Amino acid sequence: MRTTLLTLLLFMAGIQLTNAQQLFLKTGSTLSNFNYKNSEGVSLDNLQSVGKFHFGIGNRYLMNRGSLFFTYGASWNNYGAIGSDPVLNNFFEWDLTYASLRTGLDIKFLEAQDFSISFSGNIGAEYLIRGTQVINNQTYDIRNSDEYNSLNLMIWAGPLVSYELSRKSAICFQYQFGYSLLNSQGSGNDNEHLKLLAHQFSIGFLINITNVYCPF
Repeated sequence: MRTTLLTLLLFMAGIQLTNAQQLFLKTGSTLSNFNYKNSEGVSLDNLQSVGKFHFGIGNRYLMNRGSLFFTYGASWNNYGAIGSDPVLNNFFEWDLTYASLRTGLDIKFLEAQDFSISFSGNIGAEYLIRGTQVINNQTYDIRNSDEYNSLNLMIWAGPLVSYELSRKSAICFQYQFGYSLLNSQGSGNDNEHLKLLAHQFSIGFLINITNVYCPF
């Protein structure tokens, strides 16, 4: 996995970019859920999604005549889920906060007057800032647990819709589905693991920050 990520970053670094550049700002809601197995390897099937806040900022570079963009940026993501185990009568709750760096591509496939629709895909390296797990009446700090990684890798993909307000700015709406590649790992004979699933709904702005016009 680390080799794949390094290869991707080197590929992105070698891309020939134009002078056309945009700043993007976005915020919205994240509905997250977890694929969780306890220490005995038993799945918890009745976890419920919890809505949390996210915020992102970054840059968007034009790569060709207006249909392919290279993106990179940073984001602040909050995830959570609640659930119970009817067999063992246990209650579970997670509350996680990650700081993230993302890089990826936007591919515009439809344009009509001031509207455009793109497919956005990126990969993010997320570092755990704060994390708690509640089991019944006990609260555990995930950051101090050997069974949870402080680094999480997320793959994100989904549509991006933008509406041009002027030659300098556009309002945008985005949905992305995210899936974690690395979130937790059991130690020894411990089969506990946690995989993160997330749906992000965002509203934001694209702002041209160079003298060269960059289409939306």
